[in-house]
Amino acid sequence: MAAPIPRRIPPLAWRKPALIWTPLALAAAILWPYPLLQDDPGLGRLVLLGLVATLALTLIALAVAWALGHPPRTRRLVVLYVVVAGAAVSTVGPFAANSLVSGPGGLAPIAASPLAAVMGLPVALASGLLFAWLALTRRDTADEDMLGDNVFVYRGGALGDDATP
Repeated sequence: MAAPIPRRIPPLAWRKPALIWTPLALAAAILWPYPLLQDDPGLGRLVLLGLVATLALTLIALAVAWALGHPPRTRRLVVLYVVVAGAAVSTVGPFAANSLVSGPGGLAPIAASPLAAVMGLPVALASGLLFAWLALTRRDTADEDMLGDNVFVYRGGALGDDATP
């Protein structure tokens, strides 16, 4: 028995109208933890600054992927981009904050990096999920017979049938 022909997953698209949904998704992904951190405004500002940097890195990575012709096909991949950018920002964040406050050097950032990662990664995961679900949507390929890279979409039927789609 022959193996079934795999279905091709179409790339994600920006939710339309993108000029409304993308800023809304960015605002929701950045501002959701702020009400939880209103008791400590300094920590709230650091988390907001970290999320801005995380989502900026994510948008740059998405733009590079789209420019190279490899747009994300699943929301899981977009969330992975956000979490990897969040890991980078939460690792480098204590060093940047220490150099802004007290100048370069010191051992405090080395001790704070694991704590920042433990706090930053769940926040990045939640922000990534929120951004991916609000800003991106699946493309509907029901009306398209050919995808952008000239791959024919198989629409079912037995492999031995002579009927052409």
